Amino acid sequence: MSIDYEQQTRDLKDSLCIEKVIGAYVHLQQKFGGKYIGLCPFHDDSHPSMHVHQGKQIFKCFACDAGGDVFSFIQQYERCSFADAVKLLRERWGNGSEPLVMHTPRKVEKKPVVELPPAQQEAIEAANIRFLKSLSGFHPEVASQYDPDFAQTNGTGLDKPMDSGMKLSGVKAVEPSGKYHPDCHGIAQTYIDYEVGMAGMSVTHGFSAMAGRIIFPIRDAGGRLVGFAGRTTFNPTQEEKKHVQKYLNSKSDGLYKKSETLYGLFQAGNAIRNEGFCFLTEGYKDVLSMVAAGYPNSVAQCGAAFTNEQALLLKQYTNRVAVLMDADERGREIAAKAIHVLQSNGLQTCDLVLPPGEDPDSLFRRLGRQSFRAIIRESQLTDQIQSTTPKSELPLQATEEFGTLISDRPRLEAREAELRKQIGKLYDKRFITGAGPDRIQLNIDLMHLHTQLKQIGKQLNRPKVWH
Repeated sequence: MSIDYEQQTRDLKDSLCIEKVIGAYVHLQQKFGGKYIGLCPFHDDSHPSMHVHQGKQIFKCFACDAGGDVFSFIQQYERCSFADAVKLLRERWGNGSEPLVMHTPRKVEKKPVVELPPAQQEAIEAANIRFLKSLSGFHPEVASQYDPDFAQTNGTGLDKPMDSGMKLSGVKAVEPSGKYHPDCHGIAQTYIDYEVGMAGMSVTHGFSAMAGRIIFPIRDAGGRLVGFAGRTTFNPTQEEKKHVQKYLNSKSDGLYKKSETLYGLFQAGNAIRNEGFCFLTEGYKDVLSMVAAGYPNSVAQCGAAFTNEQALLLKQYTNRVAVLMDADERGREIAAKAIHVLQSNGLQTCDLVLPPGEDPDSLFRRLGRQSFRAIIRESQLTDQIQSTTPKSELPLQATEEFGTLISDRPRLEAREAELRKQIGKLYDKRFITGAGPDRIQLNIDLMHLHTQLKQIGKQLNRPKVWH
């Protein structure tokens, strides 16, 4: 490739808007921050999984892993060489004209809500209960079959030692019969309380897709067993994701309405009212880790998109929501969307940020209960939210990995207190100081101190207010 050709190719790429080019082939929906989503044309996509980033001029499908720049898209879509892709783009859009739309824009219509007769709803729930009872694992119905004293031990013994995996919080497992173990001692009781289990390879009629998966039962706000989420027992690679879905969910039907359901709300309702706010997380396991850590006022959205119906549902319990999503690019997008929906429905929000690449479940499993609570407190639990964490319980240092984050905080807090004291003294002095050079200097000193206080506040991750 000659230097002139390389420069011409770069100039062509710079002149193109990737969202317009891809939008000519795929119906794109604009999201936040110059990002678009649409159905991926490179695999059988049933929900929008392809993201187009206007600023970076790239596209990425998080389901089939297709991605690249505008040339890559044309190469994959048209099944042509790089040179042919450049030629096609130059001929069609190189003159600055608008792309010719090659698809029929879909009209997004809200599906009518199907209200099933009570008899049909009861039949669906009965089938769900049969499937729940068929699971292996530490949930109440199954556990009680093996331990007559389960009712007396349920909810206690979080810190009891395990006996070679045969006994956990008063619940006896049958080994080696494939009983599901949550793989984390401190979280076991929460998994019992939330009825998490393991589906065998032979399951009840209608649930074959859930075979061999970890099952998270989903109840509506009234406690009805409306559906399930089934997770693989491993984390699939990008290549495996083409064939294996990490999560499978019950279909939205007349009983399970995903857009109107929040995972954990049935269990969390009273705690949300008592605490005056709730944590909104991204996934089922995140809720369980939050509850195990002592934050029972935690729920998760069902599905990738937080909806108006879910916001109105939360509004029946509180008007304040602390949004705590995964600390990655996708998690930040989901958080931004949820905050927008919550605020548009009149709820106050606080956006919490964990260490990069982490989520509540990964942190809890890696750090343990006390250190996890310290990290959550670092994220936002200041006077803006009433914390359930007694300060005496918080360790000075979570782990060596997060040592800098925790151990540096006392110094910053001490400096913050000193700055506030100096500001208070200057305000008192200004009260008795008249006009003139002395008062001007006082105002300059106050301005400098407030600037320093603001910088310290940022390092301490102090939220200003509920927004």
